[in-house]
Amino acid sequence: MNQLDQAFAALADPTRRGIVLHLARGGEASVTELVDRFTLTQPTISSHLKVLESAGLISRSRLAQLRPCKLVPERLKAVTDWLEQVQELMEGNYKQLDALLAELKQQDKQERKK
Repeated sequence: MNQLDQAFAALADPTRRGIVLHLARGGEASVTELVDRFTLTQPTISSHLKVLESAGLISRSRLAQLRPCKLVPERLKAVTDWLEQVQELMEGNYKQLDALLAELKQQDKQERKK
């Protein structure tokens, strides 16, 4: 599985997306803070953090007894870059469809005038 696949697989879970969103808003959070925030057990939160960490979406440091988590912006950028590519392609498709519909509408008007 490549890194982008791992990132999307990790983000497929709503709790993990919530953790990513929480870290994006707050910068860093400890496991204890995340347990309180998501009202889940510490092993469950730790399991989600391991998935996010193995996907490279978060990093964990050690500060005394705490292991604060923070986002890895570069990995998230790879995800957003891929999504932006898809969005650009879709917008291009819609523009072509709009142009085709306008052309068909114009042809229809011309045929009605005849």
